[in-house]
Amino acid sequence: MKDNDTPRLSLLEKRHFLQLRRQFMKPVIGVTGYLGKTTLVDMLSTVLSTRGKVLKTPYGRGTWNNNLKTLSRLSADYDYAIFEFDSYSGRNFAGLLRLIKPTIGVVTNIGDAHLSYLKDAMSLALQRSAMVKYLARDGKAVLNHDDDLSTALSRFITQAEIQRFGLNQAADFFATEMEQLGPDGLRFLLNIEREVHLPLYSVSDVYAFLASCAVLTDLDFTIDEIVRILRQSFKMPKGRGNLEKINGCFLLDESFPGSSRAVSKAARSLIGFKPHASQIIFIVGDMHGTGVNVEDRHLNMGHFLAALPFDHLITLGHYAKYIGDGSRLIPSAQRKVKHVADVNELLGYLGTVLRPGSAIAVKGLGNVAFHRIRSTIENFKG
Repeated sequence: MKDNDTPRLSLLEKRHFLQLRRQFMKPVIGVTGYLGKTTLVDMLSTVLSTRGKVLKTPYGRGTWNNNLKTLSRLSADYDYAIFEFDSYSGRNFAGLLRLIKPTIGVVTNIGDAHLSYLKDAMSLALQRSAMVKYLARDGKAVLNHDDDLSTALSRFITQAEIQRFGLNQAADFFATEMEQLGPDGLRFLLNIEREVHLPLYSVSDVYAFLASCAVLTDLDFTIDEIVRILRQSFKMPKGRGNLEKINGCFLLDESFPGSSRAVSKAARSLIGFKPHASQIIFIVGDMHGTGVNVEDRHLNMGHFLAALPFDHLITLGHYAKYIGDGSRLIPSAQRKVKHVADVNELLGYLGTVLRPGSAIAVKGLGNVAFHRIRSTIENFKG
């Protein structure tokens, strides 16, 4: 069976999993959405682990099988359980949720500005909102107030308490006066009253923090505790925006395969380093999850990137070439656009344009390519 296939559980297996869940009387948190799930899970785990033992699904692997494996380990040895749910096409997604029954369900976001068809958006919305329909009795739903589909679907949640997070001041937890500090992270005001400074590099990551506040305050953590623990112990997950300072350069690891939103997030994070770097270099591969009109969607991403002040845009991948083509639609004397055929050509070109104080983001090329890029920067002799 493939990892993303929907398994057929026997009656005996269902009873076994239901029994495990009934015996676990502690908080069970479910996280789903289009972007930011892993960062949110990592934030929650960082804070919760200061008070107890946390069981969670592997990073970025919220498939049927991985969630069942995690559920099979549920026991009194743990104080908290966190399940991360990918979007599923299998009809039995609801069956998995009936087994897990989160006490707190978080939807990071549902909509996507790059989806071409309303039908696609609504299909995703229905899949990703399914979790809040299967909250345990007296559960809590935590929704993105700035996401139109999340807000619309909240009308169908009748039993759970709902809390909202976002940049809109109508949310229960919101951020204002955001300031990007490059390698020093982000500073903003939480609910107007409290200044927060965290090692985050993207507005998307602030959303994860706000969702964390909604979840953790429900579990009797104070805002002061949450901020203190995250400042002391939290680092962005590898491949999702983790920052390294190497040989006088800043390297943002966004190597995890990227959707259009994730590419946009990585690009905006890198732009925050502009005042602190000698130049900025964005290296990007093929986008994933683009569905139909793949070439057009990559062209549109390139057109979006053309409005950002990169010094170098380097593309690698069959469809990533269209990102470079799209960026050339808005000519710039400052920006150099280069498409490379393979990683070896990429490393060779990078060696010719790299200079001390560069800020580089690598999006969607995977772990192996990222480490080869990292080695090139480590061995750079400016």
